[in-house]
Amino acid sequence: MRTPIVLLATLLCLLAALSPALAGVSVRATVDRTTLQPGESIQLQVTVSGGEGDVDLSGLDDFRVLSRGTSSSVRIVNGDMSRETHYNYMLMARRRGRLTIPALAVEVDGQIHHTVPINITVTSRPDTESNRSENREVWVAAKISEPSPYEGQQTTYTFQLFNTVQIQDARFQAPEFEGFSAKEIKDRRSYRKIVNGREAVVTEINYVLTPLAPGNQTIEPAVLQVGILRPDRSGRRSPFDDFFNDPFFKRGTVQTRVLQTDALNVEVQPLPPLPADCRFSGLVGRFDLPAGIEGGGDLKVGDSATLAVTVEGRGNIMDARPPELHIPPAFKTYADNPQESIDMDRTGFHGKKIFRTALVPLEAGRFELAPVTLTYFDVAQKKYRTLTAAAPALAVAASLRTAAPAVTITPQPVKPLKKQVTFTGRDILPPKEDLAAIQSRRPFSWMAFLLCLAAPALAFAGTVTAQRLSRRDTRPAALMKSRAHQALKAARKSPPDQSLSLLYQALTAAILSVAGRMGEALTWKEAETLLRNSGRPEEEARGTAELLSRIESCKFSGGALSSRELGELLDRTRQAVRKLVP
Repeated sequence: MRTPIVLLATLLCLLAALSPALAGVSVRATVDRTTLQPGESIQLQVTVSGGEGDVDLSGLDDFRVLSRGTSSSVRIVNGDMSRETHYNYMLMARRRGRLTIPALAVEVDGQIHHTVPINITVTSRPDTESNRSENREVWVAAKISEPSPYEGQQTTYTFQLFNTVQIQDARFQAPEFEGFSAKEIKDRRSYRKIVNGREAVVTEINYVLTPLAPGNQTIEPAVLQVGILRPDRSGRRSPFDDFFNDPFFKRGTVQTRVLQTDALNVEVQPLPPLPADCRFSGLVGRFDLPAGIEGGGDLKVGDSATLAVTVEGRGNIMDARPPELHIPPAFKTYADNPQESIDMDRTGFHGKKIFRTALVPLEAGRFELAPVTLTYFDVAQKKYRTLTAAAPALAVAASLRTAAPAVTITPQPVKPLKKQVTFTGRDILPPKEDLAAIQSRRPFSWMAFLLCLAAPALAFAGTVTAQRLSRRDTRPAALMKSRAHQALKAARKSPPDQSLSLLYQALTAAILSVAGRMGEALTWKEAETLLRNSGRPEEEARGTAELLSRIESCKFSGGALSSRELGELLDRTRQAVRKLVP
């Protein structure tokens, strides 16, 4: 009977010792605001008092979640010390209306704790630009120049960033533009504009889009991560304040925001039926078709003239093909490579293509060249147009060059001329005719003989070895694989502030190596797409992209990572890199 009593007493003592610790563990969730407009983000912080835990975010279906790192703090109240761990996240609403951050489950030392639900209201965006910008510091917008283009018609997608405060570290993620061919206009412009009585700096990024097929297409939202620089308002002053408060030193804190535009619906119209007896060139826009003869029109048989046909205008000029020519059979023709001069601005592609054909007359006379035609779709008139370019007539005169003399063949073979051999002198070196000419030589050793035999083989082996040692695989996949392993190796030995950048480089290089491409940076969406297109399983592609997003989030969040969290990231990145590029 004594043993059960001892065990019960021991258990009660353990529970009494653990009860203060369990009682001191608490979790709570807070946000920086509960009302926001579409495209804005909110900061979610889950705080664990009295330990560390694992936060379950699987219930956040109405939000896109981006991790912003973990921090910790220690509080001393009335002599009692408590430790708090803060888990920071950035949430972006997937829809409008009244949303709820549910009670989040947090596991601490095997015990499950829950936070209190939080209601979030995503308001409808006002109609006017002035109302949209009211009481807002940074916002984004997207528009398209032609919401109902024809198939093949170029249109311009414009992303705009408005800011009335100082910002830094802006990172832009463009939409995927599914259903379009897209090319960014490198000339990004920035200007100032008065919006609702406030001066805002507007930065524009433009893309030229060409619809690939008719139908209703959706351009997904563009995402921008930006840091808002907040001045230091702590009120603490020092003798150095006047010097360090200079804007050059950018004192203050950086608040990270993630903004996104609305999705754009584009109704792509099909081209109308092609009229009968028309051969469509595939060009959509507005074009001209001049034609002419280069090098003059006075020709003789055997001379050469060049027929130049130019397709110029605005639209998909890069798709222009050589027009069909009808040349008389009295000419030989030689087509040259087209000469093109194409530029791109905010209205799309424009320029010209020159198609040259060399004409060599074989007989004299006057020849009429058939007109050159080109049928394209005119977006301004919304109909097909056929251009006709008249080529000038060619007058060919007889050649003045005399004919080459005929070759005469004699019926009897011509006998070769024979020359009598004559004696011209003695040999250069006289022959040795007696035994005195024979001289004794020193014998050749076996070692020297073997070395002479082996010398060519040794020289060949050395050359092959040197070539193999100096040979380097310059394929993009091999170069990026080497870069990935080098960055991963450097991350193990680097301080924490540099390890995240090296881990990002290592994982990015490994993904690019799988895709066989060169590059420096990737977004999480680009990484997932590249891995899927390279044949990787969907779960592996998504997991690798999420790991890249987490590393990037920790890199730019500004929060300090614990050694345990940094080690976890290092282990996961090492496993991912070795799996992608073993």
